[in-house]
Amino acid sequence: MRFTIESLIDLDHPSDVEISPDGAYVAFVLGKGYKPDKDTPHPKTLQVVDVATRQVRAYTSKGTGTNDQPRWSPDSRRIAFVSNRANKDEAQLYVINLDGGEAQALTDLRGKVDAPRWSADGTALAFLYCPNIETDPLVVDAVPPFNRVWILNLETGDLKAVTPENVHVFEYDWSLDGKTLAVLTSPHPNPMEGWYSAQIHTVDLASGKFAQTCTMPHQLGRLAFSPDSASIAFVSGVMSDEGNVAGEVYIVPASGGEARNLTPGSECSITWIEWRGEGILYGARQIDSAVAAWIDPATGAQRLISKGNYAINGWAAQRLHPASNGTFAVLRESFTEPPNVYLGSLADGAWTQLTDLPFDQESFPPLRVENQFWKGGAGDRIHGFLIYPPNYDPSKRYPLFLHVHGGPSWGYVPRYISAWERLITELGCLVLMPNPRGSWGYGHAFQAANVADLGGGDWQDINAGVDALVAEGLVDPAQMAVGGWSYGGYLTTWIVTQTDRFCCAVAGASITNYESNYGVVPNREWQTTMFGSNVYDDFELHRSRSPIAFANRAKTPILLVHGERDQAAPTDQSVEFYTALKHFGTTTQLVLYPREPHGFQERAHQIDLYERIVGWVSKYLF
Repeated sequence: MRFTIESLIDLDHPSDVEISPDGAYVAFVLGKGYKPDKDTPHPKTLQVVDVATRQVRAYTSKGTGTNDQPRWSPDSRRIAFVSNRANKDEAQLYVINLDGGEAQALTDLRGKVDAPRWSADGTALAFLYCPNIETDPLVVDAVPPFNRVWILNLETGDLKAVTPENVHVFEYDWSLDGKTLAVLTSPHPNPMEGWYSAQIHTVDLASGKFAQTCTMPHQLGRLAFSPDSASIAFVSGVMSDEGNVAGEVYIVPASGGEARNLTPGSECSITWIEWRGEGILYGARQIDSAVAAWIDPATGAQRLISKGNYAINGWAAQRLHPASNGTFAVLRESFTEPPNVYLGSLADGAWTQLTDLPFDQESFPPLRVENQFWKGGAGDRIHGFLIYPPNYDPSKRYPLFLHVHGGPSWGYVPRYISAWERLITELGCLVLMPNPRGSWGYGHAFQAANVADLGGGDWQDINAGVDALVAEGLVDPAQMAVGGWSYGGYLTTWIVTQTDRFCCAVAGASITNYESNYGVVPNREWQTTMFGSNVYDDFELHRSRSPIAFANRAKTPILLVHGERDQAAPTDQSVEFYTALKHFGTTTQLVLYPREPHGFQERAHQIDLYERIVGWVSKYLF
């Protein structure tokens, strides 16, 4: 390899870009993608780049824990942020002056502080807060761990909760007149379950009146008040995971009423919005590209700002961070350009690179990638990225690694690091990253197309992509592997029970038994949403899409990896599948990682995981 697994893990990752309202400065976070050990939080520092000089300055030092979520004051003179510098187990709200100096702690609360937002006049900060709840014994659902919106008056120091204590707040927006909050809430005692049916309410900050604005059939998010505070825009659609918001744009009167779809039949997946004087600004994904555009809220007419084969803000929403001077800031990267902070123009979409962050491009050179299109199982045009190995020889057929993405409401974007792809192509393989039905990038109908059909149409689309590469003469059909994480892990375990065309497989954080999963997983309404039914009302459907039901068919050597504290896919899901595979004599290995949630956090575990993936593929593919 041209790099070590340790050097891949140790790369710095920029994130959370935020431009000052006057457009003169851009704040962002720079840090590692891991915890150094089980007792040390993610090291992240707050950085600021001067737009005029391109000079980058660290506003927090290394060794101060996780400094995150920078948010500029309306006068562009202060930055609020969240940090666990005082106690690694508790994040607090801080503020630092643009001129620098020591950050000032604004809160000292026991629990979780999150999502700070300034009032339009700069006199107050709102944030989400959930107190620590410790009960012994634990009576399930008796004491719900609810987020509430709290507001801190910066002039008087007064701090108070402003949302009801009997609902959980997932996200919120503050009207420009300062009088009202729009909140996405649910009264369900389990917030991980309640998100799937959460609805929009308003809170009158003077009277405390709490009122629902409308009722939507699907998941929603990205609440955005109109400049006159009279309406609320939001994104809604079928979504598989909290925080991964994509769909179509709706508006509803803040006083309540019928929501109106501004983007019916949109050909892209809109992931972020902000309502400004010029209209509703949005960021979206369309097939292989990131899109920025305006929507006229009166007519729904759209005007494109920019579109390109790059990623905006990595896997996160395509948030554009606009300023008052007609510019916006993003984190931009592609398969050929490392992540950096860019300035964009809202007028013509012109780009200016603001940072040149240190990056070892000799060890991690640009990837050679091509768009692949093929006809899916239902005749749709399906897209995927094909990653080529170093020193590719077009006269040869190559081994293939099929990398299936999670979600399923998600999708691959052009990211420079692409860790699995770099590891596997260094072994001399092609890597296919397919975006089958259920993915973002083709609009909401495509995004919702695998509801009640998990492992059906999406697998047909993916398999057709593999067939196309074999037919094209690129891939050796006798040397193919498959792997994925989360929903990609599920599809991997499903695939090995449906075909023996792959030499080996790697499944991370997989669900394998939808009958047993629903009763124990905290976000169980993921399953109801994606199946279109409850397992207790339709055992047959849920079992028919469970890999465990067909474990006797599996012949492919498969590595199963799972975090022991995974709340999105319980560890027992991999244990069940491993037990069944052992019973039927299938070659398998199960590796469980202590303390790890759905995405691994500790450096040693990330290194071990990558070593095992490389080792398993090397052993069984070649």
